[in-house]
Amino acid sequence: MLRTNTIIFICMLLVSSACKKEGAVQFNLNGKVTDADDGNALSGVSIEVEKQVVQNGVFGNTYENALTTSTDNSGNYSGSWPRENFAALRILAEKSNYIKAERELDINAFDDGAVTENIQLYKEAFASLRFTHSNGNTNDQLSFTFLNANFDCNCCSNGWRTWQAGNIDTTITCRVYGNRWVKYQVQTQLGFTDSSYVDSIFCDAFVTTSRAIQY
Repeated sequence: MLRTNTIIFICMLLVSSACKKEGAVQFNLNGKVTDADDGNALSGVSIEVEKQVVQNGVFGNTYENALTTSTDNSGNYSGSWPRENFAALRILAEKSNYIKAERELDINAFDDGAVTENIQLYKEAFASLRFTHSNGNTNDQLSFTFLNANFDCNCCSNGWRTWQAGNIDTTITCRVYGNRWVKYQVQTQLGFTDSSYVDSIFCDAFVTTSRAIQY
């Protein structure tokens, strides 16, 4: 009986050791995704972890998928993937009508066990500005720039745009962070008269806010 108990005990140790070893070769990640403005939990957020792996003995420039999951009704997510020699890890969080979040993960942090990475997502909005000028001469000019906008696309920037001469009717639409004031500056040269002013537009979340600028 003693011999049987000893064998059972040894088997249990081996199983326990194997489980610990299996757990040690996994990267484990968890966290919560919330709305950046009100702190409410966001469900249905797509979570993807990408790895920059070794290719032909060197670290490549491309990323491959390591984990795909989503948040539950409480905004929580979790997942694991095999431990490898990664050059870098990054996490992406995306939800419709929100601006995608992307950040780097510290690989060394996983050495101490599971890593918690909480994420905030910002509501999206769109600012649409229409510029019109009629019966202008060749010397007329309008210059426009955003002053403090945080954009989520390459279509817009905080740099100057200039339209010159003749009849102008053009519209620019930019994706911005919702429920925020976006400041801009306008400079005009109409004949021999120069003028400049600063104004702002409040961009409500989830909608397009329009502004007409005539000169």
